[in-house]
Formats: sequence, structure tokens, C-alpha cells
Amino acid sequence: MRETRRRHRVWEAEESHRRYTEARVQRADAWNRRSLRAFAEWLLSSRGLERSTVTVRVGTASTFVDAMAARAGVSCAPAFRAVTVEAIEDFFIAYGRDHGQASCRSMQTSMRLFLRYAMERGWVGEEMLEAVPSLRSYRLSQVPRGLSDEQLLRLLESPFEHGQCPLRDWAIVCLLATYGVRRAQISRLRLEDIDWRDRSIEFAAHKGGKAIRQWLTDAIAEGLARYLRDERPESSRAFVFLRHRRPYGQLSPSAITERVRSRMVRRGLPPLGPHSLRHTFASRMLRAGRSVKAIADLLGHRSLASVDVYAKVDSARLLEVAVEWPEVGP
Repeated sequence: MRETRRRHRVWEAEESHRRYTEARVQRADAWNRRSLRAFAEWLLSSRGLERSTVTVRVGTASTFVDAMAARAGVSCAPAFRAVTVEAIEDFFIAYGRDHGQASCRSMQTSMRLFLRYAMERGWVGEEMLEAVPSLRSYRLSQVPRGLSDEQLLRLLESPFEHGQCPLRDWAIVCLLATYGVRRAQISRLRLEDIDWRDRSIEFAAHKGGKAIRQWLTDAIAEGLARYLRDERPESSRAFVFLRHRRPYGQLSPSAITERVRSRMVRRGLPPLGPHSLRHTFASRMLRAGRSVKAIADLLGHRSLASVDVYAKVDSARLLEVAVEWPEVGP
């Protein structure tokens, strides 16, 4: 029974990502959509990427493809047959002015993948694979962007009073802050994942990690119950969080990002996304004295290396293990 349920959830997740990919393709210029769909299939069949990764890569690459096609005044294939190194560099430099390092790294990866795809189609030569500028980065070089305790209280201190579904949005932000899960795990949360009798909640595994089973706190239980009782539309769909418009489909991860950022802006906070609450959760656990292994388990990571970076955010604990540098005699 458990294995059947797991397979069904995997299939359902793949279907969701297929829809998300197509939705992102539809946002691209009409004359580039066919090429982007073929690129998505290539990523799946030739590169062996997971559908969730394909969604990200197609979404980012579509910005690059639209820009190159618009610059040449033609559709995708002829645009890349005539593309130059200068055009690729100009696009990446312009993109970097308005985006952070993480976004630039994602774009860099997507550009290189699309150029490799274009090379296999005979649109560009092999030399174009080196045309994307490199970004110098170092592992653990950046501190995760989370919220301070004061900012977190400001975000959660009062119920949501704006939007079409204030109870839904309130429950979503509370789940993200309380359990440190990813937006996709909130999107995929199902009614049967909430065990009201045992007071537990389970979030499906994501990105090759582990499923997360947590204690259902009183505040979370109350928030979910209010949403399910007073605001959630009647639907045969098993997902907890649904859109407020017919046909009341599953709330997408991108919609969750929009709701979180909107709330932050209204509370006078930086317009960060759901992942900032994951960073906030991990940092608070570290300050509370939880071990790195415990934090990795709570976040659903299989590798301890995935949470090494959080040790940087607790300067006080790092100072506790610092030793005085020995003096060298003359």
C-alpha cells in the first residue's frame, strides 16, 4: 500500500512538472515555443534530467532564447545559426545587472545546455559552448539569506487580511516558517499527509532527499483546520492547497512564491521568496543548539554537506570553538 502510494505521488509530481514546463513555454514568444518543447524533451531523454530540473532549465533558457531571437528579428533556429559570441556575452552581462549570483549561475547553466542542444541540431559550432562568460564562485562563500527573529515575528504577528485566500496564504507561510520545507513540498501536500489523530504531518521527498515527518503543532493544526473548514473550495482533488478559481487545481510552487513575497512587501520586509524561510528555520535550529546532523534530517537532506553553510550564520558558536593563534618565538 505504501509503495503504491509512493508511485502514485511520483507520477502525480511528474504530471505537475509537465504542466509547469508547458506553462513556462507558453510565456515565451510564439515562434520559439516549438524549439523550447524540443529542448525540454532533449533534456529528459539525452541528458537524463528530472522533470523538476527540466522545468527550471526551460524556464530560464526561454528568456535567453527570446532575447536572441528578438535581437536577430527571426525565430529560434535561424537566430542561433547567426548568433555571435558578442551577442551571448552582451545578454549575460545585461542579465547580471538585474539578478543576483544564484540567478546568474542558473542562467549560465541553462544557456550552456541550450547551446549544446543547438550544437547537436547543427545551429551553432562547438566554439559557442565556451561563449557564456564564467562566474567565479567558491563553495560556502555566501551566507544564506534568511530573516532575523524580529523580521520573522513581523511576518507572522497577525493574520493575513489581504488577497483572495487569506487563510490559505497564512497557513502556507506558517508551514514554511515552522518546518523549513520547500515550496514544492507545500504544493504537493495532500489531505492524507495530515494525521489529525496522531498529530503529525508528512512532506514528500524532494530533489532526491528524504520525506519529512513532523509533529503537528497547535498553531499549524488550527491554521490548517480554519482553511479547510472555511475557505478551501469543494473539490475531489486531494491536494491541501488549491487555487481559488475553477477548476480549483493544485496551487503551483510559483504561486506560493508570489504569495510569500507579497506578504513580505506588505509587512515592510525584503521581497524574499519561500526559500528564505527555509534558511531562517535552519539558522534558528543551529542557534538553538541542534546538531548539523539533526538539521539535515529536519530539512530532508541525505548529505551533511548540504547544510555546512549554515554554520557560518552563527558567529557566537563559531567563536566558542576558536582557539588563540600560537605566538611564534623569535
